[in-house]
Amino acid sequence: METAEKKIKVPTTGLFDFPKLILGGEGKYVDKTDLLYRLASSTADAQLFISRPRRFGKSLMLSTLQAMFEGRRELFKGLAIDKLPWEGWERPTPVYSFTMSRAVGETYELFIEQLAKLVRGLCVQAGVPYVGDGAVSGQFDDFLQAAAAKSPTGQIVVLIDEYDEPVAKFLDDLDTLKKVRAVLHDFYEKLKVNSGTIRFLMMTGVTKLTKLSIFSGLNHLTDLSMSPDYATLLGYTPEELDGPLRENVEVFAAKNGMDFDKAKKTLLSWYDGYRFSPDSEAKVCNPVSLGKALKTCKFANYWEATGQATMIVNRIKAVDEIPADLNGMVVDPLELDVCDAETMPLAALLYQGGYLTIKRVRPSGRIDLGIPNEEVSSSLAKGYVSALLRNGMSDWNEDLADAQDDLIEKGIETLLKKNLKAAFAAVPHEWHIEDEKEAKRYFLLFMKLIGADISGERQSARGRADAVLADKSGIYVFEFKYGKTAQEALAQARTKEYANPWLDASLPVFYVGVNYDPSTRGIDDPLVEPASRSAPTSASC
Repeated sequence: METAEKKIKVPTTGLFDFPKLILGGEGKYVDKTDLLYRLASSTADAQLFISRPRRFGKSLMLSTLQAMFEGRRELFKGLAIDKLPWEGWERPTPVYSFTMSRAVGETYELFIEQLAKLVRGLCVQAGVPYVGDGAVSGQFDDFLQAAAAKSPTGQIVVLIDEYDEPVAKFLDDLDTLKKVRAVLHDFYEKLKVNSGTIRFLMMTGVTKLTKLSIFSGLNHLTDLSMSPDYATLLGYTPEELDGPLRENVEVFAAKNGMDFDKAKKTLLSWYDGYRFSPDSEAKVCNPVSLGKALKTCKFANYWEATGQATMIVNRIKAVDEIPADLNGMVVDPLELDVCDAETMPLAALLYQGGYLTIKRVRPSGRIDLGIPNEEVSSSLAKGYVSALLRNGMSDWNEDLADAQDDLIEKGIETLLKKNLKAAFAAVPHEWHIEDEKEAKRYFLLFMKLIGADISGERQSARGRADAVLADKSGIYVFEFKYGKTAQEALAQARTKEYANPWLDASLPVFYVGVNYDPSTRGIDDPLVEPASRSAPTSASC
């Protein structure tokens, strides 16, 4: 008799309602309840805030906390908290959970209307009268008092998701933004006024764009965003890929002809690398992106599909940067903690939005930022190119697709001889390539977009190679020139011995000389030489 094939659950990627996730039996919940117990226990700070990038499981966390406080123990069978003395099992507390995305409106007036509607809905849920007179902050205050008075415990739990959504709507309209921010300041301040009857408060958001103003009314909150104790609360750790997610990685590996270790390493290179605390080296994967990869058994840029952060891309353009330049930004920790909507400092925007992460903490305490993984690198590059090209993006995508195919099927020579020259020929007129640095930056951007294994500014004993590309046929060390010759580029690379760090590699090593000619707005034929101590004759690709 044949046995039924075991159905392996996949981590949730779209269902962030904890009871439905557990009762539905289809998606996998990676147990974080030990951390949530510590977070919400009566001895912990009860008024909390945490920021994380989009699609990092904040809504699922709040839904899980709601079920915990409501005492729905049947949902937690087999999870860590089921064995712990959680207060909710004996003494449930009424929970009022809402997302501020419901208060978003196209105008200030619609925002006020939607915010009042949200409060009215909370009153209906609590079974208390709704008084629609006066400011909406006063209506919220009336609700909090009435709901607590009706509670069997004399207290309530308040969970607020996407606290910053109403403000984010008006980032391009500072006059309206200031009015919305003032209303939210008064609205959220009522949480502080009523903190004595709020057993537990958790607010979440993506950024702290409004921290200086809105949060002045919430200075009693404990900010967990950089806490080492909760650095792994949201997202999946590499250890969880070895544990509860191991069977999913094994399926992924089998579908892609890999062993477990290779599959895990590649998944981590694509989706891991987010470090949220300077005081902890713990890193996590984007849970939705990793879940989608495990579900489809394909490496892909799932981050891009969840919506491009236009504000961030526009900010990168405004400060005249491109994504290849973002690795290596150095900041003071305080610069990451506050982001003012009027000035929009780039480092804080990119860090809080998940486009940069903590790479290293220096002895001085200053932080080196970098792009966390391949998925985000691709999103930044594509978003930037798309924003520049606008309607021309479809034509550029065709060039990129051709280059990707040629790199895989025909190798580096075709890439240099055909695709790279075509890419520079297609550079829009408004992309001003005015010096060697600019030419090199667009080269790196193009190579990243086609998925080449390339890195820029690689150090050797005598100086820095402009770029190093690894291909199945060898390792290629690039040197760029502007308005000179490819031969001069080769001569510098060889004189400075930029290839020396790779000469002991099992693959052959080559120098590549590239020159951008500003008179033709294109590159000359690149030159390639084998890298050795005695220079052979140069040859054109």
